[in-house]
Amino acid sequence: MLKLAFRGVTRYKKRTIITAFAIGIAIVFSIFMKSLLTGVAIDSDKNLIWNDTSSAKIYAPGYFIDRAYLPIDKLISKEQSLSLEKVLSENNYTNYTKEFVSESEIMFYEDPYPTSGSLSVTLKALDSSHSNAYKFSDATIKGQWLSNKVEGVVIGSKLAADINADVGYYLTVQTKGKGGFIEAFDIPIIGIIGTGDPVVDSSTIFFDINTINDYLELDGSATNYSVSYSMNISKVKDITDSETLNLNTILKPLNLEAYSWKEIANDILQLQSSKSGFSNIFLFFTFFIAIVGISNTMLMAISERKNEIAMLKTLGYTNKYIIRLFTLEGTIIGLLGVTIGTIIGTIISLYYQKYGIDFSALLTQTDSIGYRISSVMHAFVNPVQILQIIILGLFVSMLAAYFAVRRTGRGQIAEMFRRL
Repeated sequence: MLKLAFRGVTRYKKRTIITAFAIGIAIVFSIFMKSLLTGVAIDSDKNLIWNDTSSAKIYAPGYFIDRAYLPIDKLISKEQSLSLEKVLSENNYTNYTKEFVSESEIMFYEDPYPTSGSLSVTLKALDSSHSNAYKFSDATIKGQWLSNKVEGVVIGSKLAADINADVGYYLTVQTKGKGGFIEAFDIPIIGIIGTGDPVVDSSTIFFDINTINDYLELDGSATNYSVSYSMNISKVKDITDSETLNLNTILKPLNLEAYSWKEIANDILQLQSSKSGFSNIFLFFTFFIAIVGISNTMLMAISERKNEIAMLKTLGYTNKYIIRLFTLEGTIIGLLGVTIGTIIGTIISLYYQKYGIDFSALLTQTDSIGYRISSVMHAFVNPVQILQIIILGLFVSMLAAYFAVRRTGRGQIAEMFRRL
């Protein structure tokens, strides 16, 4: 049977090539789209964990529910901070950062700026001597990172570009202090960072927490503590739930609450999930095209090879055998298309894994596409996903050929035999 199937495939070369090409295109697009969306999701998660949520955050009761409003009336007190840091160290949570986060407004004026104006930003004050819950210090592109010895502000690269700011320029910062009073002060820019996270780079300003403590009379209070389980994203994803549960257990006596990065960034993760669902719909239609191609090929094969089929019948071959023969032909064509598509799709995906796709032109109109990524999308080649697509491609090829032949063959084969 295999020999006859190969002869059928090689005898009609043009039809075989066209059908295999259609299947190959479906495989190429499937591998590339899956790799691209996987890479984008990984980069987005990295930016979230390394630059915003860390692995988990610790809040005072009630803060998490209102976190979108950045309330300053539900703070971790100085006494709680001292107890918390002791407990974290005793339980081997050494990578943590004390923070104060608030809504703020920055104002800038002509000379040295090209024009005057103001922008709403998020003020994030960190303990610069213990900021290892993030990777901010590795992202400095000009000037320096925060230091408790140097008073100043660090801003994101996109924010700096938007207002034409540079190291040494002054900003006027207006924000709320403890108790809700409004405080405004002038502060020099000591550094510019580029994290790759569009939200951080375009709308966040950073202070050393000791500087803000003096300006806003915080008396050692903090809005939260950020804790890093690991800088390895895969490891963080594996241990997040168990570690956060353990963290909440040790925090219970302190009347504090821990929330994982998944809970904090739930809206973003849900959006990513919906985009992944959309990609599956896209893949369905892609494979549907391949199904149509294979079905048409099998229908044409039966129509063009009536005499051959009738001859097989006269030699004693059953309908089931003939149906299996044509199904095998369709599977071989599918295998050819899947092989070529896999090679090309993997090569393309590996190229974009290394170099990425620059969509900075899109970001001139909007700062976000639903993912926390920079202006370059990087693919990520996952062998398991590729194997799944290969198996799916072969299964679809076999199934399409089988149903096409079965539907057409049973009636036509008997009729051909009568007319012989």
